[in-house]
Amino acid sequence: MLLTVRNVGRILDLYSVETPERGPTEVGAELGMGKSKAQLLMASMAEIGLLRRVAGGRYRAGWRALELERIVRETAPFRAVAYPVAERLARHSGETVHVAALDAGQVVYVDRLRGARAIEIPVSQVGSTAPAHCSSVGKVLLAHLEPGEIDAILDRRGLPRFTPATITDRDALYAELHRVRRDGVAYDREEILRGLACVGAPIMDGEGSVVAAMSIAAPVERFATSEAAYRSAVVRAARSVTERLREFRAQPSSPT
Repeated sequence: MLLTVRNVGRILDLYSVETPERGPTEVGAELGMGKSKAQLLMASMAEIGLLRRVAGGRYRAGWRALELERIVRETAPFRAVAYPVAERLARHSGETVHVAALDAGQVVYVDRLRGARAIEIPVSQVGSTAPAHCSSVGKVLLAHLEPGEIDAILDRRGLPRFTPATITDRDALYAELHRVRRDGVAYDREEILRGLACVGAPIMDGEGSVVAAMSIAAPVERFATSEAAYRSAVVRAARSVTERLREFRAQPSSPT
């Protein structure tokens, strides 16, 4: 049963915007399993809505994913508080503001708000994932994990290079994460995408645990001239979300 669940996850991982459709033959080849096993798994996934069968016996992501996405986003404890703060930050800065969490060692973008002069950022659409070592939100989230958790993520995910500026040395990343913990902010200076720079800050829950991160992303030219202002703005915004989450925790429970 556990192996079946893992294989379902592996099949879902094969889908992307670039590859929205898969057939049992190619899935079997990708995952090292027979076509018949892949067909059985994909047909079972279609029965519960995780996949849907299309022409030629191929499969696309199922509509149930939309409902699951709605449930996840609307029930994330921090999102209801973070969204309006991120919206104001995007409006005032004119740039792109991200709210992100960590899932299985990767960044998942929970919300993306775009200001009036925001540029298109293809790697950060809502629901998309990215390696944590090369984004400001990812560094914030990694920095507040236990060392053993960081090691496990790096062992599993590695340090893939996206640009010449990407950190690909483990010791260099550890030093960077130490600076993030010390300074309370993280930077991405063209590390995941050329021409893009970001600064991110942590969002903490009522117990003081980092549950999410917020960032401002901008073209490197604008970022260079407004770095201090962007840093102050995102720190204030993330802190206001943290304070509100603490207030919620401190409120007495209603009598039953």
